[in-house]
Amino acid sequence: MTVRVLQAAIFLLLGFAMMVRAQQVAFKSLLRPPAAVTVTPSTQNPEKSDQANGCAKRGVGFADGVTLDEDKKPRKLEVALDEISATKLTLGSEITAIAKLQNMGTKSVQIPWSTDFRTTIYGQQTDERSWEFAEFQMSIRDKRNPDYYDRLVTTSQPLYASRFVPGSYLTLKPGEWITARISFRIAVQNPAFEELSVGTNTLAMEWFQTVRTRRVKDCGVMLGYFPYDDFYRSINRREVAEVKIENPIATPKPAT
Repeated sequence: MTVRVLQAAIFLLLGFAMMVRAQQVAFKSLLRPPAAVTVTPSTQNPEKSDQANGCAKRGVGFADGVTLDEDKKPRKLEVALDEISATKLTLGSEITAIAKLQNMGTKSVQIPWSTDFRTTIYGQQTDERSWEFAEFQMSIRDKRNPDYYDRLVTTSQPLYASRFVPGSYLTLKPGEWITARISFRIAVQNPAFEELSVGTNTLAMEWFQTVRTRRVKDCGVMLGYFPYDDFYRSINRREVAEVKIENPIATPKPAT
């Protein structure tokens, strides 16, 4: 058997194995619950309540980098849009959608799967913690710069995972996927630098996952952010729908 024929046979076998495993393995609603049952701010933001003894104010530093698998190659995750509540998007409105995330590689991958922020705390020392954070991010292609996408405001709950919390990770084998109900607002994340234009445009989606760390020493806090993707160019962003952005309908003033 020649090398070329052998390579083709291996490729077919891998493709067949992925088809056998290709199935949805989980669904989760990431819509935020009513405010009355959300976690209290003091629990969500321990950084504000765990001031060290003798420190009137803590200095904050940042560490960054990237997270890669052992083979130093990006994971092959693909996003898709299974459903969207509207394709005529009014500026300022909130949209719901069903997002899909599928493992298109040949290796299993793990993604965060808990919506409980306390996942980032349980089982760890207050002064040294690490966890993972993930969310679906939506954006609109910038009409003035087609190579750039204006990030939209995410209103869904993010996902968390920690090796100290059993069940907070979900494993996706090759070909497997999950779906999630998400929400986002038709407004830019950085209004000081970005602006949405009305008219027909392209909606894009990406999966963002990062390792985060928090270390306290003396009177300083070091926060670490280590995404799985390149900082400057998302490898998994995908255009998922053609949409029309409209201005809100003006409400007529009541007659005096």
